[in-house]
Amino acid sequence: MNGREAVKRIAEMLRKVEVFDPDFEAGEIVREVSGSHPLFLNEIADEQWRRMAEITEKRATGYPLQYIFGSWEFYGYDFYVGEGVLIPRPETELLIDIAKKRLNKNSIILDLCSGSGCIPIACAKETGCKAYAVELYEKAYSYLERNIARNSADVRAIQGDALDNSHFEGVSFDGIFSNPPYLTGEEMDKLQREVRYEPETALFGGEDGLDFYRQLFSLWKSRIKKGGFFAVEVGDGQGEAVRVLMEEAGFTAEIIKDYQGIGRVVVGNI
Repeated sequence: MNGREAVKRIAEMLRKVEVFDPDFEAGEIVREVSGSHPLFLNEIADEQWRRMAEITEKRATGYPLQYIFGSWEFYGYDFYVGEGVLIPRPETELLIDIAKKRLNKNSIILDLCSGSGCIPIACAKETGCKAYAVELYEKAYSYLERNIARNSADVRAIQGDALDNSHFEGVSFDGIFSNPPYLTGEEMDKLQREVRYEPETALFGGEDGLDFYRQLFSLWKSRIKKGGFFAVEVGDGQGEAVRVLMEEAGFTAEIIKDYQGIGRVVVGNI
């Protein structure tokens, strides 16, 4: 069996259990086990196929592929992931694109609700800035520390509450980032089975999904330098409500669309 045949067989198995993108995931499974792109595999060893089959069987139960691998890519960097930490997603990369336009090696940033650390680590690596990362929960914090070390990033991790700014008395930032919990109660009830394995504390943002936004902007505004900004990821359809909350806190805010045309990030400028 070659790489293409393996991808086809795995995709068929995943399609039967209604995995969202079976062809993509099948290719990732073959790549993970073999270490090569499926198109370059002329023959797969029996031991490799057994491992691919084991992964596919576990994935078929709904367990996230990223957790099975224990690692996932974000903005070209590899991050440890597992139960207790939110899986980095492509739409969050828009925050890094924004950072690259606004930051440099003299900048200092803060990331709130940091989870795996994908945002501050990628920002630090891409712009040369110094970053701080705040994460409350123990499991996620352990991944944050490991990922800083894995990527040799200039990021200082702080275990604490994003709704407590006492850690930074006398410190001001050129930019603050956050991808806070923003799913609504209704969305939590309809979660895909894969997402149900991720920590609820990183997903649920109150019945309307806006609980964190209502508190973050006014709490942290005084920690942002003049000319600085606060950038947050938001859920589909939340952009206008979050923009209004930013404006009420004293920012000049704008909604930035992602590559699918969805208002994905709201940036408040000072």
